[in-house]
Amino acid sequence: MDFAAMGSDIFITTNPCCPHTRTLVFDTETAGLTMGPRPPVRLIDTTTFTMAAGGMLYALTHRHVHEQHSFEAMSWAPMDKDDPWPSPTMRWSWKSVPSSPPFAMDDVITSYALHPDGHTIFMSAHSYHHLPKGTFSVDTRTSEWKLHGDWALPFHGQAYYDNGLDAWVGLHNDGYICSCEVASRSSGRAVEPEWKVTKEKLFHKDPERRLACLAYMGDGSFCLVESVLREGVEFKCAFGDRDGCVLHMSTFGLKYDRRGQLQTTRHHTNSFVVSKHLQTFSPVVFWM
Repeated sequence: MDFAAMGSDIFITTNPCCPHTRTLVFDTETAGLTMGPRPPVRLIDTTTFTMAAGGMLYALTHRHVHEQHSFEAMSWAPMDKDDPWPSPTMRWSWKSVPSSPPFAMDDVITSYALHPDGHTIFMSAHSYHHLPKGTFSVDTRTSEWKLHGDWALPFHGQAYYDNGLDAWVGLHNDGYICSCEVASRSSGRAVEPEWKVTKEKLFHKDPERRLACLAYMGDGSFCLVESVLREGVEFKCAFGDRDGCVLHMSTFGLKYDRRGQLQTTRHHTNSFVVSKHLQTFSPVVFWM
């Protein structure tokens, strides 16, 4: 299953490879669940990441290695007159962003973040051979792409802007939380932003065991959700109705100490024994 969020809505695609599967839309304000048409063919089994910006949901797609990336945008728009769906005059619809992403066919997006301006998305790419390719940005208002340098943002996946730190915050590959100076939007190559990691390890460092997701809750608070195997349970016996996994839910804040080091505050963790049927299913957490 694939999840994405925008505004008060969570979008769930349960089986994008099936041509008749609808998209589920859960409204967190009304607790209502509605159904919409399936994603367009160009988005099926292709999405690299999704991010909300300026009232639209953007998706960078990459179907397979050796196929070109595309950049798509979803918005709440009027229905076409010849649209077969009944009644409502508005619906969620996708369209391709005019300018193509400046990525090679073998590039992989490893980290991304929304600039505090609310409409510029930064993303770092690595080549197929895991070599840093560079950090790029796109202005979602103009569809203009810029290269900022041959360095990469120090995160794994999505990072969030924390106003108190005036920095992006995300998951570092070694199991730590990382803060990074917000990159400049100016054109031309820029110096790699400074970044720091916490001394305390907040999630499992083994990528084969770690399935973690970070969300920013505002006011300097974060939520980290991580799924790990239960201690003493063999990997081959962990899945199914066996309570073979543990779900850790941590909330915390961040601050810089007197020496400028990044440290956690108000750290609290709850853990729950859970069953997990698919190894590839990762916990997803949103804050709205």
